[in-house]
Amino acid sequence: MEYLKKTVEGIAKHALEVIGRIDFEQVEQMIQCITESNSTFIVGSGRSELVGKAFAMRLMHLGFTVHVVGDVTTPALTQEDCLIAISGSGETKTITLAAETASEVGTKVIGITTDPQSTLGKNSDVVVNIDSKSKVPWKYYTSHVLKGNYDDLTPMGTLFEDSSHLFLDGLIAEFMVRLNKKEDDLQRLHARD
Repeated sequence: MEYLKKTVEGIAKHALEVIGRIDFEQVEQMIQCITESNSTFIVGSGRSELVGKAFAMRLMHLGFTVHVVGDVTTPALTQEDCLIAISGSGETKTITLAAETASEVGTKVIGITTDPQSTLGKNSDVVVNIDSKSKVPWKYYTSHVLKGNYDDLTPMGTLFEDSSHLFLDGLIAEFMVRLNKKEDDLQRLHARD
């Protein structure tokens, strides 16, 4: 159990540091995009998709109209919508294609990525930089290892995905305060067990 505890502590510490470095002006723009949109669309691939789906569910609980790209009931994007695209590398083809398509339609694109200069970053109106390790190793791998910021026990995109998940859960709390919502309000829109 030594590795379990050590790894969880490392992930939590890393996520707090990464979230502390986010440009909160970009977060304000993200909040504004979601609030002003008719519908919010979310796209991710693999574990990033799971993080996106968790965020989509909570947005729905808050009363927002939300769609996950790829679901059979997802309608077409419009100029009145926003797309939240999640990709650690910012180069995942399905995600960059969705962002490019959304831009062509006039949909506001919010990119969540480790690389603001990536294809996703360049096709986003708002970029939330989760400065973390993704499946693509850090450019300065050796310096991060020397600082103790890399661990084989958090493989591939683990640090990005976990940090993104915590950031988005924190954003739900921010929405709850701004919309004056309590847990009971969210519970009313929660599917019954």
